[in-house]
Amino acid sequence: MEEQPQKKALSPLQWHAHEYVHVEKTPDWYWALGVLGVTASIAALLWNNVLFALLLLVITFALSMHAAKPSQEIAFAITQRGIRIGEHLYPYTSFRGFSVDEFSPEHQAKLILIPKNVWHPQLIIPIEQVDPDDVHDFLSVFLEDLDEYEPAFHRLMEWLGF
Repeated sequence: MEEQPQKKALSPLQWHAHEYVHVEKTPDWYWALGVLGVTASIAALLWNNVLFALLLLVITFALSMHAAKPSQEIAFAITQRGIRIGEHLYPYTSFRGFSVDEFSPEHQAKLILIPKNVWHPQLIIPIEQVDPDDVHDFLSVFLEDLDEYEPAFHRLMEWLGF
């Protein structure tokens, strides 16, 4: 009887990273955000769109609250069952593919996970304390390597300090 080759057990990759790069904002930054929000709301009122004006004010307030919140450190792990972010496990079956972006503007490698469901956002995970090539090699066993880059909107929000 011929023995079948055993699949090599991959040891999980684990690291900790901040959920986003927190940039301390000056009072001028908050004033600028407030002026933009109020100006946009006044413009909406001039077009007789009261609901949109209120929505813009709520968005401005929510952005200022989010901007003031410090970034938390989160545990990440890539295992044979899926990708763990904090306490939540995302199985590989929920992703169409992945990409490792080593050429991000701040030169920090990022793992980009592309979901199968178009209504779910891409997950962008900073890679720290592990080799990006190891992350790529591990995930290529389970997912297709798609040549994706960090979305421009995500880079814009980071540039703006969010």
